[in-house]
Amino acid sequence: MKFNLLTAFPTVHWNHNWERQHELIFRLSRKFQAVNIHQPYGLINYSLPHVLKKFKDYWVNRQKIEKGLLANPTAENFHFVNHFYLPIHYTWWSDCINYQLVSSKAFPPEESLIYSGYVNGFMFKYFQKGGFKWLDLFARRQKMSELSVKAKNLEAKAVETADLVTADNVNTISDYMSIRKDILYLPQGVDAGRFYPTTGMESIKSLAKGYKGIAGYMGTDLAVDLQLLSEVIRLCPEIFFVFIGNFKNSTKTALNVYKNVVFTGRIGYFELNEAVNSLDIGIIPYLINEKTSGVFPTKYYEYLACNKPVITTPLPDLVDKNSLHVIVAEDARSWRDAMYFLLKKPYEPNAPISEAMHNTWARRLELLEGYLPL
Repeated sequence: MKFNLLTAFPTVHWNHNWERQHELIFRLSRKFQAVNIHQPYGLINYSLPHVLKKFKDYWVNRQKIEKGLLANPTAENFHFVNHFYLPIHYTWWSDCINYQLVSSKAFPPEESLIYSGYVNGFMFKYFQKGGFKWLDLFARRQKMSELSVKAKNLEAKAVETADLVTADNVNTISDYMSIRKDILYLPQGVDAGRFYPTTGMESIKSLAKGYKGIAGYMGTDLAVDLQLLSEVIRLCPEIFFVFIGNFKNSTKTALNVYKNVVFTGRIGYFELNEAVNSLDIGIIPYLINEKTSGVFPTKYYEYLACNKPVITTPLPDLVDKNSLHVIVAEDARSWRDAMYFLLKKPYEPNAPISEAMHNTWARRLELLEGYLPL
C-alpha cells in the first residue's frame, strides 16, 4: 500500500545542525503529498530548570518556523508541528494527555508512513497505529545510563513491532539481534551535491598562513576526547586546527591556550562545504566508551567527499576503514604521526572522494526503496 502522508519524529528541531534524519526526511518528502515534521518530544524526565528551558525552546523554535528563518532546506509540502506538551514521560496521566495533544496535531496514523528516530510513552501509542512503521536507530540507547529502564524497554518493543528497523551502527543491531534479526544496516551517507571539492574559505586559509597544514573538525564537542585533542594540538605546533560548530565555553577555554587553534562558530548549511574545503585533514577525535560505541559520525563521508583524508579514533564502525587516506589512531603520538604522514598525500589523488561516492545518500535511498511502500 502506498501512502500520501509522511509523519516524521526527528530527535532534534529542523533548524539543528543537519543530520542523517534531516537528510532522509528531506529526500523522501518528494514521494508524499504532505509531510508533518514534529518537534522533538524527548525521552528523559528532566529537572525543573531543564523543563523551563524546553518551554523556552518551544517558543524560540515556533517563532523561527513561523518567520521562515530556518537555515536548513525545506520542501513545499513540509508542515512543522510545534505545539505545547508536557515534558513528563512514562506516567499514565502525562502519557494520556500528551497522546491527545499529539493526535490533535498529527495526521491520522493509519493513513501515514511514520518515520521515527526514537519513541517515548505517548509517541509509542501513535507509532503502533501507523500504516507503515519505520524506526531508524542512530544511537545505542540500550547502553545510555541517562535513560530509564522504561525508555529502553519501549524502544525494544518498537524494534519488535515496527515494519522496518534501520540502524547506522553494528552494535545497535547486535543489541537487538535476539528479538529482531532483519534490522537493516543503513550507515551514514553523504550528499554529493552539497559536499565536493572547492577552493575553500580564504578567511580560514589566511589565519593558517605559515603553518604546514590545516586539520579541522566540524560538529559539536559532545563526544570529543578533549584530553586527546589537547595533547595532539600540543604535539603538532606546525599544524593549524580549525573547529567548526557550536562548542562549550569550557572546551574553547581549554584549547584556546594554543596559538594554532581557531573556533569559527556554527557555519550555515550552504556555507559548510567551503569551510571543509579549507582543511587538509578532517579529524574525528571521539571518546571511545559505551556511549560512542553506537556512533557512526556523519562527518566521516563528508570529509571524504571534499577529497580530504581522515584521522579517527577507533570507533566500532570505522575501525576497519584503515587505508592510505584514512588512519585509525588511538593515542596522541599516533595522531601526530598520522597528521604528518597525511600531509604528504601518500594516497591516490582521488581516493577519498572515490570512497565517498560509493556511500552517497542517493545510494542509501536506492537501497531503502526496496523496503518502503513508496
